[in-house]
Amino acid sequence: MLYDSTKVLLRGMLGSLQKPDNVGWEDHVELGGECLYEIHQMARPLYRGYRTDALNRGPALVPVYERAARAIPHVKSMVRAIRRKDQTAAVESVRAALAEM
Repeated sequence: MLYDSTKVLLRGMLGSLQKPDNVGWEDHVELGGECLYEIHQMARPLYRGYRTDALNRGPALVPVYERAARAIPHVKSMVRAIRRKDQTAAVESVRAALAEM
């Protein structure tokens, strides 16, 4: 649930950052902080009280916490670019974060 809402938030930020008449930088800073908080929450691996045998598992998707951990640097650079009001760098960072997720 948190994963889906974070992706929706990133896609919404991407859409608004791509508009040429973007004026809501303060809103984007706040949303970027929320997004970063959510991604940090997802990046923690879930504890399992039992052992999973890696040899008997078939091919599986990359766990959510690994995808979130790979997206963290891109979201951080997005927030920095928004604070600098660098629209192109922010758009590139959002795209990279979405690609990792």
